[in-house]
Amino acid sequence: MIEALYEYKKGIAIDIEVSPNSKIEAIKGYNPWRKRLIVAMKEKPEKFKVNKELIAFFSSLLDVSQDKVHIILGEKNPHKTIYIEGVSIDAARDAISKRTGNI
Repeated sequence: MIEALYEYKKGIAIDIEVSPNSKIEAIKGYNPWRKRLIVAMKEKPEKFKVNKELIAFFSSLLDVSQDKVHIILGEKNPHKTIYIEGVSIDAARDAISKRTGNI
């Protein structure tokens, strides 16, 4: 997870590999080859529904408003990078670890 999460501007960026059309919203693991968190989303990859769900998911996970979560790369791709304003890297690691266990 360390390489998927890094400081960026006034917050953090997270490299993500989205798995749409899943039964649950969850961080499923880490892809060491691509250095990305694997995130399952319920929505289908159409009309940016997954992007909206992803923003809501990380907003809730990191306890920030949705306007602080931005997709900065990969809007139309399953490999995305999101930027979260005002969150420290330590706070993000803690929140993700509590949700996933020990990724």
